[in-house]
Amino acid sequence: IIRDPSQVYMATSTPGAFSTNIPGTRITEQIETEGAIAAINAGAFFDNGTSDSTVGSYPLGLVVSNGNTVWEAGKQPGLEGFAGFNTDNILVVSKTNLSQSEAEKLNIRDGCCFGPVLIMNGQVNEKVYNGNSGWNPRTAIGQRADGAVIFVCIDGRQANSLGGTYRDVINIMQEYGAVNA
Repeated sequence: IIRDPSQVYMATSTPGAFSTNIPGTRITEQIETEGAIAAINAGAFFDNGTSDSTVGSYPLGLVVSNGNTVWEAGKQPGLEGFAGFNTDNILVVSKTNLSQSEAEKLNIRDGCCFGPVLIMNGQVNEKVYNGNSGWNPRTAIGQRADGAVIFVCIDGRQANSLGGTYRDVINIMQEYGAVNA
């Protein structure tokens, strides 16, 4: 739980322009670089199904960091939403990907595309909740009515942790009072 939402921001894994020539950094490196106390992965990224260095080298969909659009790849198929903080430190979630102009109209300061939206304005996304999402590693962000931010990270695909379903993540978010996730 992060009580001050102004402290949550979108850091990017590559300095300067994204390129397949520059692999993205691991989250542990990003924490050190940013001097952060905690971090979670966010958004979708290039993944050709191999283990070569180009995996993670650039994002899919819109990425806004510190009020600046740092990447816009257009409306990518398979990306089912957007999550980001506006300049009032409110977590904005959208069931569709946002364009740069849409993000600007919403005063987004930090955010990215991916999804799906789990909870919007206190309402559970029933399609996702009741769907068959399977057991997988999961990372999610949510915000309570008092502004506090919730990070959830579930390890998975390992002998000691199978992961979680979207239903599991929604239940955790509800338990902690998320109104948007």
